[in-house]
Formats: sequence, C-alpha cells, structure tokens
Amino acid sequence: MGDRVLERHFKPRQIAQSWGVSTDTIRRMFEFEPGVLVLGDAAGGRGKRRYRTMTIPESVLVRVYERRTKA
Repeated sequence: MGDRVLERHFKPRQIAQSWGVSTDTIRRMFEFEPGVLVLGDAAGGRGKRRYRTMTIPESVLVRVYERRTKA
C-alpha cells in the first residue's frame, strides 16, 4: 500500500489529453475503479454544483488501459 501512496497520480484532464478523449469520458471510466482517489462533496446540495477532485494512480491507469486495449 505504501508504494501506491508514493506513485505518480494523474488528473482526468491529463489522461484525456493524452488519450484524445473528453475529461467527462475519463471521469466516467475511472469513477468506480478501485484505487482512484476522489475528494470533495458527495452531493452539491440543492441547485449547487458538486466539487470533486479525482486523482488516478499510475498503476490504476495502466490496469484500465491494458484491460481496454486487449484484443
């Protein structure tokens, strides 16, 4: 577990730019993936926007990429 804390983390915007997809697509892909860190409001409240920060560890990024690109 200690290694995961120290490994590089990516924001959805960084992955979206690299993969050529939208940030929303990346957020949906990783939202429920084990190991992804999501911080912020669970619900924005009545009429308010939710504010969340998502960071994706490199090991999770590689796992999802390999799973999605298998032939």
